[in-house]
Amino acid sequence: MKRLLFLLLILGAACSSPKKTKQNLITVSVLPQKYFVEKIAGDLVEVQVLVPPGASPATYSLLPSQMKDLSDSRAWLRIGKIGFENAWHEKIQQSNPKLEIFDTSDSTQWIYGEEEVHGDHVHQHGVDPHNWMSPTEVVKIAELTFQALIDLFPEHAQAFDTNFKVFRSEIEQLDQELTVKFARLANRKFLIFHPALTYFARDYDLVQLPMEVEGKEPSPKYMSELVKHSRKDSIRVVFIQKEFDLENAQQLAKELDGEVVQIDPLSEHWEAQIREIADKIVAASE
Repeated sequence: MKRLLFLLLILGAACSSPKKTKQNLITVSVLPQKYFVEKIAGDLVEVQVLVPPGASPATYSLLPSQMKDLSDSRAWLRIGKIGFENAWHEKIQQSNPKLEIFDTSDSTQWIYGEEEVHGDHVHQHGVDPHNWMSPTEVVKIAELTFQALIDLFPEHAQAFDTNFKVFRSEIEQLDQELTVKFARLANRKFLIFHPALTYFARDYDLVQLPMEVEGKEPSPKYMSELVKHSRKDSIRVVFIQKEFDLENAQQLAKELDGEVVQIDPLSEHWEAQIREIADKIVAASE
């Protein structure tokens, strides 16, 4: 009887004790970041991702359970300027004042929209947030991720340093491969629904022709011009991300007697997806 009472007391104490913080838990915004962190930290940290597969990082809203999970995290590593982060940054900070926040985009060379002159001043359109789609920018993101991990876990600095150097070398090799792959392209233009490959196109001297402009669906006039230019340049493939509705892309592809090809810029398997996108662009130009 005494033994049973002792066990019950232990169980009661365990149930009433406060939940322990996971000392090695890191939060990131989008799935590609999970890949970056794990390439550098291996299994020394646990990574949770705020924007789930299939959701848009531009408009995603955190669930109450995710806000609770953030309280268990050592740090949040931001990717930069996606709409979700801009909308939730202050709420996350206020709800978790002890949470360390790192912006891994501090070295990014951002691409802004076109300028408009209004009287005596210039209005700059919004920044393109898809910096993780550029191997060149990912080297910078990886370096800041590496520095954040050392700040958080200095005891693992040597392991992080070794892994980071290997990862950086892999990205540089990937960049060289893609440079060679795209060098032979005759037609460097490609159609895409949402302009997620702006930085990718900049890296490899490609021309991205988006259907969506500043987050808005194309007007009939714009669609007509897009069809005209696409026919002139013999473009018959329309790329679209997996999380978007296919309808408009399918209509454009029908006008061009072409096809819709899906890509996944938010894939957790970042390097494999970059290679796949490159192969699809090359195939579309042939």
